[in-house]
Amino acid sequence: MLLRNSLLALAALAAVAAAPASATPIGASAFGASQVVESFEGLVAGPNISIGLGASLLQPGTVSAFAFASGVVLTGPVPNPGVFNQGAFVHDFALATDVTNNWGSNGTVASAVNVPLGTAYMGAFASAGNATLELSFATPQDRVGAYVTGVNGTSVTMRVYDSSGVLLETVSAATVPVANWGTNFIGIERPDQIARVVFSAPDFGLDGLTFENNLLLVPEPSTLAALAMGLVGMCGLAVLGNGPLATAPARIRKG
Repeated sequence: MLLRNSLLALAALAAVAAAPASATPIGASAFGASQVVESFEGLVAGPNISIGLGASLLQPGTVSAFAFASGVVLTGPVPNPGVFNQGAFVHDFALATDVTNNWGSNGTVASAVNVPLGTAYMGAFASAGNATLELSFATPQDRVGAYVTGVNGTSVTMRVYDSSGVLLETVSAATVPVANWGTNFIGIERPDQIARVVFSAPDFGLDGLTFENNLLLVPEPSTLAALAMGLVGMCGLAVLGNGPLATAPARIRKG
C-alpha cells in the first residue's frame, strides 16, 4: 500500500511539474548576478529624442521605438506624443537642474539626490486617467521589476505579457514619499516568458528597471517532470522485482 501511494504521489508531481509555470510577485533580492539594470542615464537630444520641458527632461521615441543602453526598448506610446500628452519622459539631472517634478505630499524630485539610482528616471503623467509606459525585450525574461512611486494617494500597476500578447500577471504598489522611493520595488517572475512589461498610473516615475533571464534556483518544469518520472520508474522496478525497493536489482540500488 505504501508503494502504491508513493507511485500515485509521484505521478501527481510529474503532472504538476509538467504544467505551465505560474507568475510570482518578487522583490529586488530575487535577482541574481546576471541581472541587467536600466537607470535611463546617458540620453542626449537627437533624431529620436526631443527636448520636452527644459534641457533635463527628454522625450525618447519621438519617431519610433527607442532602445536604451541595456537593450530594453520603449515601445509605447510610440511615436512619443509628448510629455503633456501622456508621453514618456526621461528626467536626467546630469543634463541640468532646470525642471522639478512635484508629486504632492510625496515630495518633489528636484535633484539627483531624490533619484534611487544615478541621476535619471523615466516617467509619465496624465491629466485624466492613467498614463502608460510599455517596455519590450528582444529575448523573453524570467523576472522583471523596478522602483516606482508617484503622486500621493495613487498606485503604480505593473503588467507583464508573453510574446503572443497574453497577460501573465499584474501587481500594484502604492506610491511612497520620494525619500522612500528606493525601497518601493515591484516585480514579477515568470520563467522564460516575459516579453513585455507595462507600467501605468496617473503620474509616476520608475527607476532601476531590472530584468534577468537566468533561472537561478527555479527548476524548469520539464526538469521537474523528468525527475518525477524517473522516481516513478524506480518504484515500478520494485514492483516487478522480488520484494520492496530495498531488494531491487543492484544496478539501481544506492551504494
